[in-house]
Amino acid sequence: MKIKLLFLSFLLCSPLFWSEAGGEAFSQQTTADFINDLKRENELINASISLCAVDALTGTVVCEYNPRLSLSPASTMKIITTASALQLLGKDFKYETLLQYSGTFDKESGVINGDLYIKGSGDPSLNSEYFRKEEDTFYVANKWAGVLKDKGVKKITGQIVVDISCFEEDIPANWIWGDMGNYFGAAPSGLSYTDNKFYIVYKPAAKNGDSMSIRKLVPQIDNVNITSYVKAGGKEDNAMVYRAPQSNDIKISGTLPVSEKPLSIEGSLPFPEQLLAKHLQQAMTTKGIELTNKTVLKITAYNKKQYIQKLTTLYTNKSAALEKIIYFTNLHSNNQYAESIFRTIALKKGGWGSNAQGIQTITNHLKTKGFDTNGLFITDGSGLSRSDAVTAEHLTKIVYMMCSDTLTKLPFANSLPVAGVSGSLKNLGKGTALENNFKAKSGYITRVRSYAGYMKTKSGKDICVSLIINNFNGSPSDTKKRMEQIFLKIYESY
Repeated sequence: MKIKLLFLSFLLCSPLFWSEAGGEAFSQQTTADFINDLKRENELINASISLCAVDALTGTVVCEYNPRLSLSPASTMKIITTASALQLLGKDFKYETLLQYSGTFDKESGVINGDLYIKGSGDPSLNSEYFRKEEDTFYVANKWAGVLKDKGVKKITGQIVVDISCFEEDIPANWIWGDMGNYFGAAPSGLSYTDNKFYIVYKPAAKNGDSMSIRKLVPQIDNVNITSYVKAGGKEDNAMVYRAPQSNDIKISGTLPVSEKPLSIEGSLPFPEQLLAKHLQQAMTTKGIELTNKTVLKITAYNKKQYIQKLTTLYTNKSAALEKIIYFTNLHSNNQYAESIFRTIALKKGGWGSNAQGIQTITNHLKTKGFDTNGLFITDGSGLSRSDAVTAEHLTKIVYMMCSDTLTKLPFANSLPVAGVSGSLKNLGKGTALENNFKAKSGYITRVRSYAGYMKTKSGKDICVSLIINNFNGSPSDTKKRMEQIFLKIYESY
């Protein structure tokens, strides 16, 4: 896969620590006055705002406004996760998912007298839409069935065993009911598959108020109980999917627009490892490989000791390099990718792929980099949790830290969307001076908007900047416009 990488000149930076503002004091006050004027307007009068910008070359503070105020960051939390992953795991790190077997393999007869194991490594990109053709839904299953056939396998006397024990199964404790059933609340898994999401396709409705019925699920999944209360109405997708962790019971409510064509919404996939096993079974049948036992056994971290035995590896499926996975994580603000990376850090550097270990490992890493972690509250890796809290100074330090790291500065910077051009910044600053001069990770959840990244100002200065606003009264789009005004003020002033 070819990925266009964007390079900005501000990537030649110096050590992590910066000095307080000196000669920029007048401009700093001007920026503060500008924000205070905005805060007098009704939509921001109750809002909390944190801003921090530093010179990317010298580390000198350019401007700030409540820089040490802890606020909810939403998805800008992902830069803490992805930056830490690049430094701790390396940009060339690859996930390895293993096809193994127990018992014996008689190559002459092609019979495996034992079980076929799929040992997960936490790879979030396995059969992901970012790494395959859109229509090639069975890419991984067909590939693996082909590998088995090429190895001479004709029959497996046992069953398929899916090993997801590298990660704990639980989602972050502070995720809310309104998120976890939807595609953006897809949980990480030791054996993720097809982005851990599925599509619910609705038949079109003739008029507002009509009940809408489900046409199909894509991919088709078994043993789910769906109750839908969706009706036709409104001009956009306002349907929500509700599902508890480790549950097959799904409730859908809300509205979808009247349409002449089928409409689809995305939900988080229950038990992705089961769907992978099903698809592999189907692909093996197509290839003429017999599987005697159609049941699927799941190994988790909590029952692993019961199933420890000698296994032989038939094939190692390697992911793309971490820098490519991080590119899609930040460009598309993919929560499942971010949470998987978060737990991979925990697994590889802390010995256990849990949320709690991820928090501890990343916090310790930041301390070794000289961070003051007071006011930094990490509760997940994606920012979906409302319990996350950071300061603008923390985020700016992350950005500054990365542009002084010669090994990882380009992979990190290239993963950030560009204002007016790409990803979640495609419509920010479009047609203004910010277009192509600002690249950043954005964040958005209810009553939260945030940005953190790099800017080239009117004078040619390269700066690292972050801005967080919580609890605004106006609409998210209005608040986005106010933030754009602040960024333009910084662009013009420095």
